[in-house]
Amino acid sequence: MNDFFVSGFLKTLWILKEYLPVIVIGGGWAPFIYHRYLLGNKSHEPIHTRDIDFMVPATVPVIGKKTVDQVLVEAGFESVFKSRDIPPVIHYESNIDNLDVEIEFLADQAGSNTEIVLEVQKGLHAEALRFISIVIENVTELTIDAAAIAGKPSPLIVKVPTPAAYIFHKGLVFRRRRDSEKKAKDLYYIFDIIAGCSQIMPAIMDDFVRLSRKYPAWFKTFIGNLSLNFETISSDGVLWVTEQRPPFAFEGLNMKQFKQFVLTTFSELLTNIGKQ
Repeated sequence: MNDFFVSGFLKTLWILKEYLPVIVIGGGWAPFIYHRYLLGNKSHEPIHTRDIDFMVPATVPVIGKKTVDQVLVEAGFESVFKSRDIPPVIHYESNIDNLDVEIEFLADQAGSNTEIVLEVQKGLHAEALRFISIVIENVTELTIDAAAIAGKPSPLIVKVPTPAAYIFHKGLVFRRRRDSEKKAKDLYYIFDIIAGCSQIMPAIMDDFVRLSRKYPAWFKTFIGNLSLNFETISSDGVLWVTEQRPPFAFEGLNMKQFKQFVLTTFSELLTNIGKQ
């Protein structure tokens, strides 16, 4: 990923460094972190994204003297209302080194709760979505050398979902998306990890066993969602993943070969899950 994008991301993390112990990084930045900091692959080119998704618990403690809202506003972020709900959906927007950065906070919509926005800390509104508990409850910690790009003096310890939990979550939520581009990105993120992280696939498969036992009903839905969308080379899932293919990804494959590779990748995943 272009360091222009990475710098804005790392500087945002640095701004929120005191709150990183209670934040889980998701969205398109999780695969970036897997490739660069879990596998040490700095040449991998994932989908570019300026939006940053932070998953947080239903109650975020105040750490230090400032709330998250105060920290971001004092750092130059503007809180922007994204809905007319009460409380409203709020995103934080800023320009860091000529890069527009937008932060969204997400929390779990548990049980029969129908609230779509939760005030998880004074002034901090998180959109409540189903299945967020998966990525909050199943995390791994990684060390990021922020000094490499952000020019900061010490590393940061961040939380991301385990790769299996991330795949599991995306495999559940893509079916609920109304935006077809977001649906396609969810599936490409899954593909990007499965196809590009072969070194950790044994660990991912082992974690799938644990997750299937922890969330049996959801895991059945997850398998059904993928099976339905990756039956043949003409299935919607194959087409959606193909639409999101970055310009320099898998350069040796023409379009038909790439589609077959996508189908084979998901088919093998489903077969291996079935063997667990």
